[in-house]
Amino acid sequence: MKLALSLLAVSVSLLAQQPGGRGPLPEPKNLKLISPKSDIMFIMRGFNEALGVQCTYCHVQGDFAADTNPKKDIARKMISMGRIIDDSFPSSVGVFPDGYHEVDCMTCHRGNVKPETKASTKFYSIQNFRGQNLGVEPGSGVNLKVLPQGTQVHGADTIMGEFRDALGVDCNYCHGGGKPQETDVNPRKDIARKMILLVRQINTNFPGTGVFPVGDQEVTCWTCHRGDPHPVSLGNKRYELPAKK
Repeated sequence: MKLALSLLAVSVSLLAQQPGGRGPLPEPKNLKLISPKSDIMFIMRGFNEALGVQCTYCHVQGDFAADTNPKKDIARKMISMGRIIDDSFPSSVGVFPDGYHEVDCMTCHRGNVKPETKASTKFYSIQNFRGQNLGVEPGSGVNLKVLPQGTQVHGADTIMGEFRDALGVDCNYCHGGGKPQETDVNPRKDIARKMILLVRQINTNFPGTGVFPVGDQEVTCWTCHRGDPHPVSLGNKRYELPAKK
């Protein structure tokens, strides 16, 4: 009986070291950006979910500490970029990828290696529904502080139409306030200008891109927003509980 109890105690101790009873996890090595005190497995699972990949997409099978897979260096650059983006959001807590962040890998990737840049559907306003302001109308925007002078802004197929598609909102979301649209009474208009600058900053990490919204882009407003004013991240994404066994 004593022998049986002793064996049971040893078994429980081993099972407690790692889920599944496979022994303790090895100490992480070659960490250049992530703190060794971080929950490494939680962070890596988040990366896997965000890109829809397995660990060996960035790591070498059998030697996760090795740097021979070039995608590992790209991942480190993406972590650094995530930290730069984080500076734009005071509500973020911790040094990415630790803590809570308004923008993380999930925000842009959504389960795909290459993020999307074009809205899947158009957002039409009540004016569009009534047959108004559908095409690109003559005349450029007024009071343009960030967009290039001469930018066409009226109509569903202009840059403002792309902003509406990206956030799933009407023009008045940023312009409204009972004043002409060129006025700055709505504080969201200033936020929109800051987001344009942020998208430009992000795209500087990718050779061959233009100055947003001109030219080719690797990241656009749609990349993060996907039809929602508040982008999704691992911290605010809704998950269903696992089915009861």
